Amino acid sequence: MSDIKGKRELIITIDGPSGAGKSTIAKGIARSMGYQYIDTGAMYRGIAYAFRAKNVSIEDIEKFLEKLSIRFDFDDKAKVFLDGEEITEGIRDPDISMLASKLSQNVKVRNYLTIRQREAGAKGGVVLEGRDTGSVVFPDAHIKFYLDASHDERAKRRYKELHSLGIGDELTKVKEDMLKRDENDSKRAIAPLVVPDGAVYVDTTGMEAKDVLDRLLNYIKEAGV
Repeated sequence: MSDIKGKRELIITIDGPSGAGKSTIAKGIARSMGYQYIDTGAMYRGIAYAFRAKNVSIEDIEKFLEKLSIRFDFDDKAKVFLDGEEITEGIRDPDISMLASKLSQNVKVRNYLTIRQREAGAKGGVVLEGRDTGSVVFPDAHIKFYLDASHDERAKRRYKELHSLGIGDELTKVKEDMLKRDENDSKRAIAPLVVPDGAVYVDTTGMEAKDVLDRLLNYIKEAGV
């Protein structure tokens, strides 16, 4: 797929629920095309981590965001820094993920991060993955994908991811948390999780990551954008 490189700098979005394979595929596309990978979920988790670490009340969220010193570095892996200290490992805690889902329903938090995400991707040559990158952040993205999978398969993938990070929740607990977050994200009034207009829907159930990646890269190559 190296022949994809050299074309104009596209904005590519990949949305979908947890465990659908977004991160793996977004990183793979970014590597193949020489693009920057942007993990918008890590940005929400970073805000959630800071919110909890600084013991902020929801009433003070605007003042908290104005004074917040948080940095996001995106290469092959998203790195997050709070007050100059790396917090990348801490943001993957399941409790932080659930708090991030709740805070994503706050209009001030969402506006704050949407602006930063648009600034990061405005020049193109980016692959953004998250839950509203193709519906809200870049509704006019050149190419949009939506990845999904069965509940059981997504739970197993999330379980393996957490265990690789040393987080030992039981599979049943992982699935319960995942379904609860699905509900939060799909029913929120602000930027709910939806299949964006014009997005290519891909069910990754039973598919190897390499096969999903090849399918999406072939689509990009043939799209002619």
